[in-house]
Amino acid sequence: MKFSTRSAFSSKNFRIYFYGNILSVVGIWVQRLSLGWHAWQLSESAFIVGLVAAAQYLPLLLLTPFFGVFADQYKPRIGAVVMHVVLMCVALLLSFLTFMESMDVTILVILSLFYGIANSAYSPIRLALIPVLVPSSQFSSAVAITSAGFNLSRFLGPGIAGFIVTFYGLDFAYFVNAVTFLPVIFSLLIIKIPYVKNKSKSTESYLEKLSEGLRYTLNHELIRNVILIAGISSFFGRGIIELMPAFAVTIYAGGSDTLAKLMAASGFGAVIASLIYMTGILDLRLRQAVLYGGYGMAISCMLFAVTKSIYLGTIAVALIGFFITFVAVGSQSQVQVKVANELRGRVSSLWTIIVLGGPALGSLVAGILINMFGPKPTVILFSAICILCLIFIQWRQTENLTQSP
Repeated sequence: MKFSTRSAFSSKNFRIYFYGNILSVVGIWVQRLSLGWHAWQLSESAFIVGLVAAAQYLPLLLLTPFFGVFADQYKPRIGAVVMHVVLMCVALLLSFLTFMESMDVTILVILSLFYGIANSAYSPIRLALIPVLVPSSQFSSAVAITSAGFNLSRFLGPGIAGFIVTFYGLDFAYFVNAVTFLPVIFSLLIIKIPYVKNKSKSTESYLEKLSEGLRYTLNHELIRNVILIAGISSFFGRGIIELMPAFAVTIYAGGSDTLAKLMAASGFGAVIASLIYMTGILDLRLRQAVLYGGYGMAISCMLFAVTKSIYLGTIAVALIGFFITFVAVGSQSQVQVKVANELRGRVSSLWTIIVLGGPALGSLVAGILINMFGPKPTVILFSAICILCLIFIQWRQTENLTQSP
């Protein structure tokens, strides 16, 4: 099959990586749903579900910038192989302890934390890896295609997880995730990446390199703003999505099958958003797409809060998934296009902190509020605060544009 020269699929390296990685991302969503459902089964507490989600995402918030420096210094392919092996070992341990009926809340939180630490190391490596697989003209395409594959797994993964958990158990679901890491490890070992000389100053200390990436991001108005908007969307929107196990039971009186439907709906919406970016029609309007996608996410959360029907709730969750991904892909594409290559790992790590680390705090705060006030008031409050934050950011952007010469 012949691909357009602007499509990342025209790069052999990218094709090998993408096809090897697709099963792994499906496995990741199988494990995420399983962890959430496992936490609910062990505790029947929205707080514990939020705590398990926070354990997975909190390391992204705290550790990713440190790993981002290493991503700029070392070959990302080797780092990606090592991190996939570590993630596979965590999944195998989850499977073994669950099979032996030795799992409790404390162990589940600790293993979720180990998973989060390994993922925080892999995230900047992954973001630094993709640009070396394709030329700069294909950055946006590579981000959109990777996101489409990831979000297709969000659509397929929950349904697969629901089936596996219902008929085979949580232990087998974790084992399936472990096995899916093998193809991506093999694909990373066989691709040939051209050597790119690192332009960063070798005399700089580790902390100097870390602060350089932070200063660059804060001083770059466009990158700073899209990351900030994406972070707000992630905190409030993904924070709600991570608590779907609690919503499935408390609002819709369902089980793992209901949870699978809601998470699949979120994944379906995310796939549609990724496909829109794959067309390239938004390449020149990424800043506007990120901002208005944030508004769409907040309004969708409000719709979810006021619906009582599982069918309308599923539609609302699909919209939430659509707009969260719309913001995430747009912001990541904007960062990849605008960032200086020698700072890519560090700036990408900051994007990871804000966008992927946001759910760590969002889910934890939402879990506490749900225990205090109930699910629907919490979602309404999250939506309202999100809208106010976006209005403030838009006002500041407009003010800066009017003041510029």
